[in-house]
Amino acid sequence: MAENLLGPTCQSCGIPLMRADDFGREANFVIKVDYCRYCYDKGKFHEPDITFDQMVEKVAKFMMSRREMPIDNAKAQAKALLSQLKRWQGQR
Repeated sequence: MAENLLGPTCQSCGIPLMRADDFGREANFVIKVDYCRYCYDKGKFHEPDITFDQMVEKVAKFMMSRREMPIDNAKAQAKALLSQLKRWQGQR
């Protein structure tokens, strides 16, 4: 599990995992410490077939909505972040 200054980070989308309800869950409701609830729940990914490039687009759009930045900057930051995460190792 990767950590940032705030604590653990989702290994799919990169968001900080700060509260117990931020974490994904296995089918038996056990916390999945590597992933957030938006990416992983009930023992599976919400979007199991999403590609690295599709996730870059998704995260970049989220970044743009939160921090007013140009799309090219958001995509570059999203790509740099995601390329370090467990789910995307070897899939770039």
